[in-house]
Amino acid sequence: MDCRQVTEAEVKDILENGRLNKGKSDPADRPCPSYALEGYSKSDNQHLRIVFGQCGDVTKVITCIDLDHDFTCNCN
Repeated sequence: MDCRQVTEAEVKDILENGRLNKGKSDPADRPCPSYALEGYSKSDNQHLRIVFGQCGDVTKVITCIDLDHDFTCNCN
């Protein structure tokens, strides 16, 4: 998230207001179904795709992608 300049507030906003990208989602994914939500952040109009995993009652962020910019990230 830091590398791609995505804040926790933006993640929450996309979770609440984003639209489902069925082609990038996998409801049959194991161990947790995954859902790709897309939208523009309110704070800086960043075009985001955030993939969430639904693991029981817990929703986890799998990845955050800026759809308009490539970031070189070194996530060691």
